[in-house]
Amino acid sequence: MGSLRTYRVALVVALLLLLLIGVFVVKPGVPTYPPYVSASAQADGSKAIVMLMQEKGMRVREWRQPMTFLPPQEGQVLISLQPNGLGESEREELLDWVAAGNDLILFDEEPQDWEEASFYVRSLEKGNVQHNIQGTHLAQDAVGVANTAARLEEDPDMETLIYDEEGILAGRTEVGDGSVTLFLVPEWMSNGQIAKHSHFEAVWPFLQENWSVVWMDEYHHGYREQPSIFALYPGWLIAGFAQLGLLLLLGIWWRGKRFGPIYTLREWTVRRGDETLLAVASWYERRRLALDALRHREAYLRQMLHDRWGIQQRAEPHEIISMARSKWSIKDSEQMANVLHRLEQAKSGMKYTPKQLLADSLLLDEIIKRLEKE
Repeated sequence: MGSLRTYRVALVVALLLLLLIGVFVVKPGVPTYPPYVSASAQADGSKAIVMLMQEKGMRVREWRQPMTFLPPQEGQVLISLQPNGLGESEREELLDWVAAGNDLILFDEEPQDWEEASFYVRSLEKGNVQHNIQGTHLAQDAVGVANTAARLEEDPDMETLIYDEEGILAGRTEVGDGSVTLFLVPEWMSNGQIAKHSHFEAVWPFLQENWSVVWMDEYHHGYREQPSIFALYPGWLIAGFAQLGLLLLLGIWWRGKRFGPIYTLREWTVRRGDETLLAVASWYERRRLALDALRHREAYLRQMLHDRWGIQQRAEPHEIISMARSKWSIKDSEQMANVLHRLEQAKSGMKYTPKQLLADSLLLDEIIKRLEKE
């Protein structure tokens, strides 16, 4: 009894130690995100502005697939914060998507020239300087810190949105039925800078359009998903293959389904019936055992006579014929006599061919069917 109590106390102590280790030692680590990720609450993340848009009733979603799979509907916007590895082919795909009636808002402190969108970049000798910033929606004393040595060149096709003493910090151009907006200050969207100086006042007015959905570009932050098969192939091709597969399944079902009642188990018919009988028949035929096969048929007949009439299995033929005349008609009894005579004749001969076996088997089948009816 004492050993059992000691065991229970030791088990409780071990469980408590395990819980303490789990609480104080094995603590889940804080997830680390790359800069400007929309789900990151760190100082360099952008979760604050995303939460604000959601509170304003906007549908904010992450985009983690290649640019070519952007939804083709109109009235959407893609916000890309300091994208990594934005290639020329992707820029062309984005511009095609924008021209169809969507918007692109790009925050990039060192972008390449977007000639198709009339954005041309020039470099300064210094950056990260606090300046007064100007814009149509900003107060005269608005201040911002631009952590970039790049500025946009003036262009007649570009609308200037924000500028400082060194040049243009943000501009917008029309592309087809949509627009591309380029900001050279992505840090203004970060959690640590959005509330400082006049950064929020400078950025927020351009994030309040009535878009059907706001896509946050996480594909160029390393969060990538492979598109499904429904995105890889056109709808008409998928529908055609679906119908073809349905027809194929219906055809297989029609050919394989058994209609009506099943009186014999399929396992017996297929595995034990057809295949076994064919294998045994082939073996008897190769070994030329026609007479042995006939003897098996005779043994089955005598077993039936024993079960139906009570005749001993070693009974003589005349005994069987006498019993048949008392139970059957003259025609059926004569047929029984003929079968027994052929059996005796086959056993007494020197050679018995498969052709003779087939003929005698047909006669035996008629007698056995007659007996099965009793």
